[in-house]
Amino acid sequence: MSDWFRDNNNLLAGLILWAAALLWLAGIQPRLKESAWYHVSFVEGGLMYDRMPDEAACRASVADNTTACLSGAELDGNGSGH
Repeated sequence: MSDWFRDNNNLLAGLILWAAALLWLAGIQPRLKESAWYHVSFVEGGLMYDRMPDEAACRASVADNTTACLSGAELDGNGSGH
């Protein structure tokens, strides 16, 4: 087993750096603002949202039943404001 670690130490270092980069990227996601309006849709099981300038623009962007217009407080779900 120690031979494997010695032979693959560059691979292991790369995997550790890759994992650290992914964790860092996950931590810098934009936060929801309770007073903002968001155009919300589901894509392949994931929630996608785009911040809109105001409620009127958000409601105008909803063309069918596959998307919704929600405030940040409604999206947050727990009232913490993230």
